[in-house]
Amino acid sequence: MINRLAICNETFGHLQLTQGFRLAAEIGYRGIEIAPYTLSEDLGAQARLQNVRELSSEARNRIREAASEVGLEIVGLHWLLAKTSGYYLTSPDATIRGRTAEYLRALAKLSSDLGGKVLVLGSPKQRNLLPGVTYDEAEGYAAEMLQAVMPYYEEHGQLLALEPLGPIEGDFMNRA
Repeated sequence: MINRLAICNETFGHLQLTQGFRLAAEIGYRGIEIAPYTLSEDLGAQARLQNVRELSSEARNRIREAASEVGLEIVGLHWLLAKTSGYYLTSPDATIRGRTAEYLRALAKLSSDLGGKVLVLGSPKQRNLLPGVTYDEAEGYAAEMLQAVMPYYEEHGQLLALEPLGPIEGDFMNRA
C-alpha cells in the first residue's frame, strides 16, 4: 500500500500559490487541499479572493496545471467559508442560508474544475451558534441548507466532509 498525504495550501500562505505547491511536493505531499480565499487570477499573487465565482476558467486551468506540474493532486477544497462575508451555515435567516447554499454550490463547481473531489467544511466562524439560536435550531438550519446543496455535489462528483472542530475553535459540530 502506498501512503499518499495531502495538506492544505493555507499552510504555505506566506508563499505564492505555485511556490507553496512546489514546497508541499518537495517535502513529500502528493495531494493538496485548496483554501478558496488563497486563490486569484494571478498565480504569483498572494491575493485573497472574496468570491470564487470571480475566478475565470483560465485561472482554474492554470491552478490545476501548476499543481500537476509538481506532482500534486488537488484533493479538493478546505476552509470553504473562511475569509468570506454574508455566508453562514447556522443562521436563522433563510436569505443568508440560501446565499450560503449558492456559494457552496459554486465551491463544488470550483473543486470539480480543479480536479478535486472533497470539500472540507471547517470554517468555525461561519458556523458557530448565533446569539439566541439553540444547538437544535442551528442543527436544523444547517441540515436544511446542506440537504439543498447535496444533489448538486452528487451531480458534480463531490463529497462534502464536515470537519469536527474542538471547543476552542467553535461551538457547533465539534464531535464526529
